[in-house]
Amino acid sequence: MVMCRKCGATKRRWPRSCSRCRSKADRAETAADAAELAVETGLLGWIGRGIIGMVRLVLRAIG
Repeated sequence: MVMCRKCGATKRRWPRSCSRCRSKADRAETAADAAELAVETGLLGWIGRGIIGMVRLVLRAIG
């Protein structure tokens, strides 16, 4: 564990604030950034194709 620079609490190793210092606005901003990245890279399309492919396989196996 590592000490937080802002409040001195223990936190995980990656370079983020600890859960005490991080506000809800930071979480919303991080989620928006992740969603934007997923859209830009086409990740959502790949996930959708994978889910549809799996459904088709299950329907073929059942039918």
